[in-house]
Amino acid sequence: MAVALHSLRFKNPGAPVLVVLHGLLGSSRNWSTIGRTLQDRFDVHVLDLRNHGSSPHSEAMRWSEMCEDLQAYLDLHELESIELMGHSLGGKVAMRYACERPEVVERLVIVDIAAKPYPPYHDNEFRAMKRIPVAELANRKEAEELLEPMVPDWALRQFLLTNLVRDEASGTFRWQVNLEALHASLPHIRQNSLLETDRYEGPVLLVRGANSDFIDDDDANEMLHWFPHLHEAIVSSAGHNVHVENRKGFLEVLDAWL
Repeated sequence: MAVALHSLRFKNPGAPVLVVLHGLLGSSRNWSTIGRTLQDRFDVHVLDLRNHGSSPHSEAMRWSEMCEDLQAYLDLHELESIELMGHSLGGKVAMRYACERPEVVERLVIVDIAAKPYPPYHDNEFRAMKRIPVAELANRKEAEELLEPMVPDWALRQFLLTNLVRDEASGTFRWQVNLEALHASLPHIRQNSLLETDRYEGPVLLVRGANSDFIDDDDANEMLHWFPHLHEAIVSSAGHNVHVENRKGFLEVLDAWL
């Protein structure tokens, strides 16, 4: 059953519609700078996937359900034709949706994720987040100090902590994401979101971070099976979070293609 997705919208009425889907443990906030930058050319809708950001929680994280969430959002806003961009988990959802509803998706941008199974990444981060007694925290600094031994990478800690919010009613901290459901869903969402018979014949841009280990050199060629009009662009000085680590390079690649 579809849930009603929350979004950040950077309005440009009459312009082509661009829908953006974030990655695992991310949110629309992670893409707000990109959305604002692209607002001069697009009517930008940056969505929170289910169990993320301000969108509702659900125990289910199946591809079909996440695609239904997206369709319900498009129906609600009467959007019949979109350009679709997805990063990481959002990229997997975007690929599946484009194959299911090719008449809706004019162009597809996949950011640093391939159509293949992955090892269970982020398991350590989920375990670390679940060990933090968030309701007992006095401030965010305490959370970072507790995370540091388990997540030594500073940038990754800051990314995880974007999910820590203070509850308005109680005044205590809580994780905004549905940690339990997302952790339980890792074996599923690490799989390829596409079926062997899926196809999307429209134009596709695969954006790859030069330093990322999420995409191998032969992945783009393998993905031609599903996306025969796929073009790969590599952004220098960037890892998996291409849009953050080299925003200028990412936008230049998008500008050249869009």
